[in-house]
Amino acid sequence: MEPQGKHFQSPLYRYPLYASLVSNIGAVALGIAQGAVDAGMELAQAKRSAGTTELLRDRPLFQIRLAEAVALVRSARAWLHAAVQQVGEAVQARGQVSFAERADVLLAAANATRSAATAVDIVYTVAGGEANYRRSPLQRALRDIHAVTQHIATAPLQYESAGRMLLGLQPLPPRLILL
Repeated sequence: MEPQGKHFQSPLYRYPLYASLVSNIGAVALGIAQGAVDAGMELAQAKRSAGTTELLRDRPLFQIRLAEAVALVRSARAWLHAAVQQVGEAVQARGQVSFAERADVLLAAANATRSAATAVDIVYTVAGGEANYRRSPLQRALRDIHAVTQHIATAPLQYESAGRMLLGLQPLPPRLILL
């Protein structure tokens, strides 16, 4: 094996591969959820509730549920950004990432995916029957977000790995997290 050149010593090459992977999957999920929130807000401006002249935006239940979806997306995004920044700062300062920092970015990414899925489900449900049509961006968001939740990088199993790591135990296989 040839020795690596000096350019491989930069912090970029010490950033953990798994952190890039899981944070990207979480970011995709959050993007889908933000698109669903935006589509729901747009729909609410023109859609009338069945049998009434009341706009969807004027319904208290829609307002409450939309606010819940927004809170889920924004809080998950903030945590994911903070965890990714923490890993980057650790690489810059120490040249390595602690077990706790690895667990935190994994947990933040898994949470981002789950929170995004919940947000999409909320908006899809309160949008009513219009969301069922194939032309609806909410229908597409529902399919896409549930596809993302199946990715191994942020699947529910990762909560167990993160929990194990928080307790000082080895994560479940695959051990890509240790790279």
